[in-house]
Amino acid sequence: MKRKFYLSFIPPSKANRVKINLRAYSKSGKRYIVPKDVSLKINKAIWELQNQYDGPPFSTPVEVNILFILPNNRRRDLDNIMKTLGDCMVYAGIIEDDNLIYKQTLEKIVVRGEEGIIIKIKEYKAKEGYKKSLESLKKYKERMDGV
Repeated sequence: MKRKFYLSFIPPSKANRVKINLRAYSKSGKRYIVPKDVSLKINKAIWELQNQYDGPPFSTPVEVNILFILPNNRRRDLDNIMKTLGDCMVYAGIIEDDNLIYKQTLEKIVVRGEEGIIIKIKEYKAKEGYKKSLESLKKYKERMDGV
């Protein structure tokens, strides 16, 4: 099963959180505050995704291809944006857990004055070609152990 989703904007990255020290802590032991404008954009992304999908969430490994359409050449860290996007897909009910993303392809293009994201999700099919690479990795490890 393949699905395609769109976002009308680029959500903020996870780096847009402010670390604070209070009595309450997250799982990692750190407490963060999400600025109101960042929280609103994340909620908007979840809302947009929810409005495009009403089926059951993917519960098996998936492959995600994401095209970021950026309005300018400002520096953006796509892997941090992807972390936010993965969480949004979970909260929107598209995938059960973002650890089900076994393969992801991120690409960005700059189109002056345009902005958005195109997300393609499909079931992940493991390829058999990894066996040769695994043998190469084993040989490399053996060389490193001998150093």
